[in-house]
Amino acid sequence: MNELLHSLDWVLPLRSETLTPVMRFFTLLGYEKFILFFLPLGYWAWHRSVFLRLLVLVAVTALLNAWLKDYWQDPRPDLALRMDHEVGDSFGLPSGHAQIAVVIWFWLAFELRRAWAWVVSGVVVAGIIFSRLYLGAHDVEDVLGGSLLGIATLLAFAQVQHWNWWREAHGLWHLALILLVFLAGWLTWPGVAPSYVPLLAGLMVGVLFGYRRMEFSVDVAVWRRLLAAAVGALSFILLQKALKLAGTAWALDPQLWQGLRGLLMGLFVAAVMPWTLVRLGLLKPVDKPEAEALAGSAA
Repeated sequence: MNELLHSLDWVLPLRSETLTPVMRFFTLLGYEKFILFFLPLGYWAWHRSVFLRLLVLVAVTALLNAWLKDYWQDPRPDLALRMDHEVGDSFGLPSGHAQIAVVIWFWLAFELRRAWAWVVSGVVVAGIIFSRLYLGAHDVEDVLGGSLLGIATLLAFAQVQHWNWWREAHGLWHLALILLVFLAGWLTWPGVAPSYVPLLAGLMVGVLFGYRRMEFSVDVAVWRRLLAAAVGALSFILLQKALKLAGTAWALDPQLWQGLRGLLMGLFVAAVMPWTLVRLGLLKPVDKPEAEALAGSAA
């Protein structure tokens, strides 16, 4: 059993010049660069309440994944087997790619409630999980643990959505509870908490504030939604470059800067960019009664 969970000898014969680029593509779908790009695009051009829930879910499960990594401190496969060198010296169990892939793609399939969505999600999740084994970044135990934790997170989050007190509570209570989870993680962290803990906490504050303050609808022509996504994507890239320059220029405490950076990103995603896209006529403004109806359906 130990050999099955930790050995990657069976992967090596599968590697080829044809399959390697495919696996690199799938593994890219699980990295922070893609996720932080994909979630805002969905928020602006697809369904803001669905992607708000997804963003909260991803942030919480990412926190759990990082905490458990540092708690178990399980080493990754031997460096000689590794084809993905972006993981640095981080630990292996549970696999963040597997855990977050299960959460993102299966939650979207759950929200869509379409057979084709489950099929597509299953293919993407399987591709991401296998890519981590293929590239030597994780062993079977890592991806199995990440997958099971992703499923557990999904089941818990789906159950929370059925709680009347949660659905009817003011947004400030939602924010307070989410920040309490992050604070608990920070205070109990096994070692030094990584910088993305305040980043995610700041992101949550900015997004939830913007969600309540800036309502909009994507009930517009498809070309307008696609153009909104393109404008938003370009603006988001420029924001990241500006924040990188600001982080270099400002001599702030690293943890404080990450929290501020997350806050600015959250406000940009949920307030600044939607306001801009509405003013450009690419998204539809929502009046107060309609906004309240949308907020009720999002709970």
